[in-house]
Amino acid sequence: SLCFRVSGIATFCWMGEQAVVVFGTTNGEEKIKVFTYRPLGLQFRCRMPLVIKHIQAGGQAEELQLQLGWEVRAVGDQPLRGMTYQLACRALLAYVAPLHTVMVIRKAPLDATSVAAFSAKVGVCVQNAEVVPYLRQFGFKAKDARSWEQDIEHPQLRLGLIDGHREHRNRKRDHTWYRIIGKMFSGDESLPQQWQVERRLAHIRSLMHDPVKRELGSAYNLYFFASHFASRGGPPGTSACLGSWLAALSVVINVKAVSPALVASIMRVMEIPFPDHAAGRTLPGSKPVHVATLNGNGMSPQGEQEKEEEE
Repeated sequence: SLCFRVSGIATFCWMGEQAVVVFGTTNGEEKIKVFTYRPLGLQFRCRMPLVIKHIQAGGQAEELQLQLGWEVRAVGDQPLRGMTYQLACRALLAYVAPLHTVMVIRKAPLDATSVAAFSAKVGVCVQNAEVVPYLRQFGFKAKDARSWEQDIEHPQLRLGLIDGHREHRNRKRDHTWYRIIGKMFSGDESLPQQWQVERRLAHIRSLMHDPVKRELGSAYNLYFFASHFASRGGPPGTSACLGSWLAALSVVINVKAVSPALVASIMRVMEIPFPDHAAGRTLPGSKPVHVATLNGNGMSPQGEQEKEEEE
């Protein structure tokens, strides 16, 4: 294994470990699945047996074709039958702990509720002279702030995985923060870069939706005809609308329909980690990050109020 600490960011460990988990299907069969990294992308009921109640879209569990309603019967050679819920969770967590982590979780800037405060805290602005070298660090090739190099492949982004939201009170007002999980695929055989951020709808509207709509002009409806942006006030269905819009935005970025300058700005808003951040590079204007994991009680370090077990 190889472990080292990047000052001010996190401890990263790469280990050639695998976790073999035995599941019982809804029709009584047993399925063996091999996990190679964390997070697993699963959420369980908070009682025995450990039954899958949610599968994260785009996560490892979905890639392994797990299904809702399956129960965890054994981790490695240790059966969970007869264990309490707490002991079963600890057994699962301990078993998958050696797996390397491929997701970075950004600390939510909960005190920066306004667009201006958020922009200043995260460092959204990218000067024209900075665009080309900034994007190059991710593998994107731009001629200048306005135009892309042609016939050159660049990494593919996948945004739109909304993994819940939470309410946070700031200055006697409740604000909704949406949890967004993104991926960047480099095109080689390496694992995709994954990260998680929390953003208010106002941040995404002002710093992503509005600039994209202005730049695309009449072409905006060609890309977003089936993905309308979420309405103000967070009515029911907001997460779904936001996820659909972000997915369409991913296509816009991947086909180079908007300028390098706008892509660089969006990447700052989303705080996308550099592919080589573990080599000691830090993001301009970023806050410290921590590796996605669970504590001994099985709860996320984000301090989620949900009681269900998640990994």
